[in-house]
Amino acid sequence: MSRIDNNAFFADFNSLASLKRQAQQDPDAALKKVAQEFEAIFINMMFKNMREANENIGGGLFDSTQTKQYTEMMDTQMAQSLANAGGIGISESLIRQLQGQGSGVSSPDLNDASDSETHFLRSLPTLDAERIRAVAKKAAEDFTGAVQTPISSSSVSAKDVAFDSPDRFVETLWPHAQKAGEKLGVDPKAILAQAALETGWGKHPIAKFDGSPSYNLFGIKADQRWSGDRATVNTLEFRDGVAQKEKAAFRAYDSFEHSFDDYANFLQTSERYQNALQAGDDAAMFAAYLQKGGYATDPNYADKISNILSSKWFKSLL
Repeated sequence: MSRIDNNAFFADFNSLASLKRQAQQDPDAALKKVAQEFEAIFINMMFKNMREANENIGGGLFDSTQTKQYTEMMDTQMAQSLANAGGIGISESLIRQLQGQGSGVSSPDLNDASDSETHFLRSLPTLDAERIRAVAKKAAEDFTGAVQTPISSSSVSAKDVAFDSPDRFVETLWPHAQKAGEKLGVDPKAILAQAALETGWGKHPIAKFDGSPSYNLFGIKADQRWSGDRATVNTLEFRDGVAQKEKAAFRAYDSFEHSFDDYANFLQTSERYQNALQAGDDAAMFAAYLQKGGYATDPNYADKISNILSSKWFKSLL
């Protein structure tokens, strides 16, 4: 068995953050890195689907929540190692198609908008980690379910980017929260806790009219200041202390990273939240000033953020 490279450890979510810079300096190396990441997630999803099939049959005698967690970690690391070692050929195929080096086959016309697969391959190096995972997840599910459909980044739905557990939510989004916290000068745990509250730990993402994800983690609405894409959905608002359903338009982004960036900009450019930005490392005060500034109509908004901050998923964060 080949030794696992610590630099390729699957939990290193910051590894893709440098791809945009690397793409400018060494496009071929950046392309290979993205292709391997895609293949690793594809392989891991196949592992996951096969283990779920085994569970439906009856599972193992010594199965438990703890063993399942470590098995998932092992599968993910194994998938990463397999992809880096050559995998099953997916990454090489992606690279050949992007570079127009298919065996004796001329490169397809990249200007042909009708070629959705080629369009996806062309855009692959520019996608962030969450979008790559979502597309690979869908591809793996289609593959293992014997549903052969063209892979397209536009086919990703809000359900594909939903998180299946608080652990996964915290693990994936913590680096983005740290970046936003550094920019705002506040405790990043408070930012992540607010995102957990707004999305139900990522299980209930806001979807656009076509079912695609909005990547809106903070419930920021699309008012006259917003000129980008939007998602109009039903929402629960408190009017005079009474909860009532309303339809509202929310900002839609290209990625979770974009959502964090816009959130930081939203707070920095609004007079209402300047007191919150003075809270520093006091997460509870930050949440209280957000509520006082009118961020949400829920009278218990700050308390709910504090409750999330005291949950077990945040105790391990530095």
